[in-house]
Amino acid sequence: MRFCLLIAFVFLIFNSARAQSTPHEMMNKFFEIYKQADSDKAVDYLFSNSKFSKEITDGIDDVKRQLRKQIEADGKFYGADLLTKRSAGPNLLMFTYLVRHDREPLTFNIMFYKASDKWQLQNFKYHNKTDEELEESSKAFHMKENIE
Repeated sequence: MRFCLLIAFVFLIFNSARAQSTPHEMMNKFFEIYKQADSDKAVDYLFSNSKFSKEITDGIDDVKRQLRKQIEADGKFYGADLLTKRSAGPNLLMFTYLVRHDREPLTFNIMFYKASDKWQLQNFKYHNKTDEELEESSKAFHMKENIE
């Protein structure tokens, strides 16, 4: 019996040591949950790795409510395409995804920060103005030929 408890204890310690996920792993898990038509749980998962999330629970609830409403309007989820991954050094990363729904795509900007040894969500934003961003970026004054 003691041997079984010792094995279970070692297993728990090993798993908690491995629990530190990379931003890529967190994004994969986020979209697994999101795909199951549960954006609330997906958002909760992202914020679960931040010790500061308890301080902003009202804001998190607002994001979940607004996202749920947006998804109801946009319909079925088909997938997410990574558009960009930007970094400001090795400890601050931002992922931009095109999130495909029936009616229109959403753009998710998700930033992760590692102050010491653990990645945490720093910022989560989304919008449905992807078409406007694409049109703006294709305007002539953005083209290399027009930069002096």
